[in-house]
Amino acid sequence: MRRKVVLLTIAALAAAATAAAALSASPSVTITTPKGNQKVSLRQNPYLAVAGTAAFADTSAGTTEFFLRRDACGTSADNPHLSIMSGVDGGDGCGLIVDQVGPVGDVAPQAAFTDYPATDGMPVAYDGTQPTNGQISLSGAQVGLAEVDVDLQALVGGQAVDIGSATGSAILDPTGASTPVPFSIAPNATLDGSDIQALDLRVTIHGPNVLSGFVALSGASWVKVSSYAASVNKGVEISVDDPSFSNPTPARISGSTWSVAIPTPGLGKHTIYAESTQGYDSSAPASVTFSVTK
Repeated sequence: MRRKVVLLTIAALAAAATAAAALSASPSVTITTPKGNQKVSLRQNPYLAVAGTAAFADTSAGTTEFFLRRDACGTSADNPHLSIMSGVDGGDGCGLIVDQVGPVGDVAPQAAFTDYPATDGMPVAYDGTQPTNGQISLSGAQVGLAEVDVDLQALVGGQAVDIGSATGSAILDPTGASTPVPFSIAPNATLDGSDIQALDLRVTIHGPNVLSGFVALSGASWVKVSSYAASVNKGVEISVDDPSFSNPTPARISGSTWSVAIPTPGLGKHTIYAESTQGYDSSAPASVTFSVTK
């Protein structure tokens, strides 16, 4: 339950950023048929062809990189989180809830995890055909073997879903500033193309090591989520005489054009509204007014 609360809270925080991003990355739509002020005979045209063009953002496959960050260590300002921005972290080298000494992490792994929820970079269009890779760098005494469990959860359509988990291990290097422990989470094909509202990476450290449960930050620990440059979920809807789109009709999209046939409305003037959507973004509506005659 706590995990879902974390995701819901972060989704709410990301909503404002999503709305701001939509202002500069919204899809667009035009109506080419019918023409403005066109007269349509109801007797000759029981169905009305409506068509136009639409433009959407590029959906090339790639990755979205998140860095593990903390603002402080063990205070009210701690705030473990994921961010697409890297920088110097006040909580660099901060430990988990317990330090890893001998078998402690194996006996009580539930007492040695930290959640890193994403605070920016949302939404993410998840690519479920490629793995999600990353590394957790460890500092401290760096003596022994460390095993790092990672579990990546997301919020999709308001529901918590598990993207996947993985375990990485490494012999710690006491001569270095930190030891990177790489991991790879297998693709989750069932979620391919999902628009992720929130992310949370849970990190658990265990294994036979001495005082090495400290996570090196400031760019040293990160996760690259396989993703598309923009949502692959695209659509165009039209509405007759209703700018609120309370009961829209979906159109068929073919490349940069769209079309749909609707029953011709009754005699008189009518306005058709069209709107294109891509993920959580919507275009400014287009409209055209025409007349239906006998």
